[in-house]
Amino acid sequence: MRHARRIYGVAIIAIVLTGGIAVAQTPNPTGLMWDSNTEADLAGYYIYEAQISDGQVIGTYMVSVPAPLTDFAFVDPHTDSSYYWKITAYDTAGNESGFSNEVTADFNTSPPAPPTGCSLMY
Repeated sequence: MRHARRIYGVAIIAIVLTGGIAVAQTPNPTGLMWDSNTEADLAGYYIYEAQISDGQVIGTYMVSVPAPLTDFAFVDPHTDSSYYWKITAYDTAGNESGFSNEVTADFNTSPPAPPTGCSLMY
Protein backbone atom coordinates (compact mmCIF):
# COMPACT_ATOMS: atom_id res chain seq x y z
CA MET A 1 0.00 0.00 0.00
CA ARG A 2 1.42 3.38 -0.99
CA HIS A 3 0.16 6.76 0.19
CA ALA A 4 1.12 10.03 -1.47
CA ARG A 5 2.23 13.12 0.41
CA ARG A 6 3.51 16.44 -0.95
CA ILE A 7 6.28 15.58 -3.38
CA TYR A 8 9.26 17.50 -4.80
CA GLY A 9 11.54 16.32 -7.62
CA VAL A 10 11.22 13.31 -9.90
CA ALA A 11 12.93 10.27 -8.37
CA ILE A 12 12.51 7.76 -5.58
CA ILE A 13 15.20 6.40 -3.25
CA ALA A 14 14.62 2.83 -2.15
CA ILE A 15 15.64 1.63 1.28
CA VAL A 16 15.49 -2.03 2.16
CA LEU A 17 15.61 -2.72 5.89
CA THR A 18 16.83 -6.25 5.28
CA GLY A 19 19.48 -5.83 2.62
CA GLY A 20 20.13 -4.20 -0.73
CA ILE A 21 19.63 -0.67 -1.87
CA ALA A 22 18.66 1.07 -5.08
CA VAL A 23 19.01 4.76 -5.80
CA ALA A 24 17.26 6.28 -8.76
CA GLN A 25 19.55 8.27 -11.03
CA THR A 26 17.40 11.33 -11.75
CA PRO A 27 17.69 15.00 -10.76
CA ASN A 28 16.33 15.00 -7.20
CA PRO A 29 14.67 12.19 -5.22
CA THR A 30 11.15 12.73 -3.93
CA GLY A 31 11.10 10.38 -0.98
CA LEU A 32 12.01 7.05 0.54
CA MET A 33 10.49 3.58 0.34
CA TRP A 34 11.41 0.30 2.01
CA ASP A 35 10.34 -3.32 2.47
CA SER A 36 7.70 -3.97 5.08
CA ASN A 37 8.64 -5.50 8.40
CA THR A 38 6.64 -8.71 8.93
CA GLU A 39 6.37 -8.76 12.73
CA ALA A 40 2.80 -8.92 14.07
CA ASP A 41 3.38 -6.18 16.67
CA LEU A 42 4.96 -3.67 14.26
CA ALA A 43 3.79 -0.13 15.07
CA GLY A 44 5.78 1.82 12.48
CA TYR A 45 9.11 3.20 11.32
CA TYR A 46 11.36 6.09 12.31
CA ILE A 47 13.21 7.96 9.56
CA TYR A 48 16.51 9.62 10.48
CA GLU A 49 18.12 12.28 8.27
CA ALA A 50 21.55 13.90 8.40
CA GLN A 51 23.94 15.87 6.23
CA ILE A 52 26.89 13.80 7.45
CA SER A 53 27.37 10.14 6.55
CA ASP A 54 27.27 6.99 8.65
CA GLY A 55 27.32 7.19 12.42
CA GLN A 56 26.15 10.79 12.48
CA VAL A 57 22.44 9.96 12.29
CA ILE A 58 21.81 10.15 16.01
CA GLY A 59 19.37 11.83 18.30
CA THR A 60 15.73 12.37 17.51
CA TYR A 61 14.21 10.85 14.42
CA MET A 62 13.00 13.17 11.64
CA VAL A 63 9.55 11.59 11.28
CA SER A 64 7.52 8.59 12.41
CA VAL A 65 5.69 6.62 9.71
CA PRO A 66 2.89 4.36 11.02
CA ALA A 67 2.57 0.76 9.85
CA PRO A 68 1.55 -0.49 7.33
CA LEU A 69 2.98 2.43 5.29
CA THR A 70 6.37 1.72 3.71
CA ASP A 71 7.15 5.02 2.04
CA PHE A 72 7.64 8.67 2.85
CA ALA A 73 7.51 11.64 0.49
CA PHE A 74 9.68 14.59 1.38
CA VAL A 75 7.58 17.46 2.72
CA ASP A 76 10.26 20.15 2.65
CA PRO A 77 12.37 20.64 -0.45
CA HIS A 78 16.02 19.79 0.10
CA THR A 79 18.60 22.30 -1.05
CA ASP A 80 22.07 22.08 -2.56
CA SER A 81 23.67 19.54 -0.29
CA SER A 82 24.11 15.83 0.33
CA TYR A 83 21.59 14.13 2.60
CA TYR A 84 21.74 10.71 4.27
CA TRP A 85 18.86 8.60 5.60
CA LYS A 86 18.44 5.51 7.76
CA ILE A 87 15.27 3.84 9.00
CA THR A 88 14.39 1.83 12.09
CA ALA A 89 11.28 -0.20 12.87
CA TYR A 90 9.48 0.06 16.22
CA ASP A 91 6.87 -2.16 17.82
CA THR A 92 3.81 -1.58 19.99
CA ALA A 93 5.93 -2.01 23.15
CA GLY A 94 8.23 0.84 22.04
CA ASN A 95 11.22 -1.39 21.14
CA GLU A 96 13.28 0.01 18.26
CA SER A 97 15.32 -2.02 15.76
CA GLY A 98 18.82 -1.24 14.62
CA PHE A 99 19.37 1.05 11.64
CA SER A 100 18.71 0.05 8.05
CA ASN A 101 21.36 0.51 5.44
CA GLU A 102 22.10 4.15 4.66
CA VAL A 103 21.03 5.85 1.45
CA THR A 104 22.24 9.19 0.18
CA ALA A 105 21.34 11.76 -2.43
CA ASP A 106 22.99 14.93 -3.67
CA PHE A 107 20.41 17.62 -4.29
CA ASN A 108 21.07 20.20 -6.96
CA THR A 109 18.45 22.92 -6.72
CA SER A 110 20.54 25.80 -8.05
CA PRO A 111 19.55 27.18 -11.43
CA PRO A 112 22.16 27.11 -14.19
CA ALA A 113 24.37 30.13 -14.72
CA PRO A 114 22.96 32.72 -17.12
CA PRO A 115 24.27 32.73 -20.67
CA THR A 116 27.14 35.10 -21.43
CA GLY A 117 28.51 36.69 -24.59
CA CYS A 118 25.17 37.73 -25.97
CA SER A 119 25.52 39.96 -29.05
CA LEU A 120 23.65 40.99 -32.18
CA MET A 121 24.07 39.06 -35.42
CA TYR A 122 24.31 40.93 -38.75
